Amino acid sequence: MRFAGRESWQVSHGTSQAVNTALFIRDTLALSVDTVPELPGLDPSVPVVVPSGVDRVAAAEEWLGWWADVLDHARADLPGGAPDDPAGASLQIRPGLRTAVQALGAAAVEYGQRHVQSRGALPIGEVVRGVEDRIGRYVKPFRLVITEVPVQGLVWERMTETHVIASQRFLSDPARSAPALRTVVESLA
Repeated sequence: MRFAGRESWQVSHGTSQAVNTALFIRDTLALSVDTVPELPGLDPSVPVVVPSGVDRVAAAEEWLGWWADVLDHARADLPGGAPDDPAGASLQIRPGLRTAVQALGAAAVEYGQRHVQSRGALPIGEVVRGVEDRIGRYVKPFRLVITEVPVQGLVWERMTETHVIASQRFLSDPARSAPALRTVVESLA
C-alpha cells in the first residue's frame, strides 16, 4: 500500500505458478528431496506418474537448485524469465528437470487451474494499522511477499526477512494468520 507524500509499505499475497509447478513435479515424480522449508504434499494430492523419457534420479538431483531459483523468482515478483519455462535459463542447466517440466508442465497448469485459488484476503491493512497504533508511529517502509502454496497442513515459514511461504489452509484461518502476519510486520516496523 502506498500513500502520497511519504514512503510506505507494500504486501503482495498470492500464488506463484512456478512454485506450484515445482511442487507438482516433486509430488508427481515422487522425488525424495528435502524442501527448505519442509513442505508436505500437495492438497489435493496427485498420483505418481513418471512419463516416458523422464529420469527421476536426474530430476531429484537437480530439484533443490531449481527450488532455490523458483523461490528467488517468487520473492522478486518479476515478470518473465520464469524458472518453470523449459526454454529459460534455470531449466537450461537442468536437463533432467527440463524434460520433466516439458512432460508434466501442462498437467501442472491444469492442476493449478482446478485446485489452486487464493482462500481470501488477509487482514493486512488492519494488522499494519494495529501495529502502528501499538508502536505509536507509522511503520517503516517495507515490502513483504507472501507466497501461498497448495499443500497439506498448516504452514507459515519465513524464508527471508521479507518473504513468507504459507499454506492455503493456514491463510484461511484468521485466528492463525493474523497473529503470524502481525509478528512479521512488527519485526519490519
